[in-house]
Amino acid sequence: MKSASGAEGKAGRKRTSPSPDAAPQVRENTNLPEHLPYQLIHVSSLLSLGVSRLFQARFGLGIREWRVLAILGYYGPSSAAELVGQAAFDKATVSRAIKRLERQGYVRRGPHPKDARRRLIYLTEKGVALHDRVAPISRLRRRVIESALTEEERTALSVILEKLRRQLEWLNAEELKDMTAAGRIRKGGSPAD
Repeated sequence: MKSASGAEGKAGRKRTSPSPDAAPQVRENTNLPEHLPYQLIHVSSLLSLGVSRLFQARFGLGIREWRVLAILGYYGPSSAAELVGQAAFDKATVSRAIKRLERQGYVRRGPHPKDARRRLIYLTEKGVALHDRVAPISRLRRRVIESALTEEERTALSVILEKLRRQLEWLNAEELKDMTAAGRIRKGGSPAD
């Protein structure tokens, strides 16, 4: 239902006319239910919330730590920078996850086999055992979530998400170049003073 101002309230409820001392209203309204970034973040947050609660309760493992374990399980020993790229987390978040996993004995740092100057993160035997206990639950959750879609929809979603990922990587790189050129951000991505 729309109010006299044409605005629709939550769940179709009418909004009452604002009082004179009401908060200012935006002129450029983002229709969040139809705003793709909002939709993606909302679905991602719901997914992370469920996984985080489940893995924390069953394994004492947070979503960030699980993502690092899953990446190492899939790709093998990786540098911290590679983990940042694969996890889609910032450096500080990945660093904290690695330190926590190290303290718990699930990962260790070691030399790169071909470049002694580089360090890699390796799963330990204990880390492999934890990964192999968590992975089947992760796969089961994926199957349950994907069961809401037909095979064609799953295929289309995979293609769409890959296109969006590539477009976002391009957009982020372009925006970073513009901000760096304008002096609003330093090379490497940190804000300018």
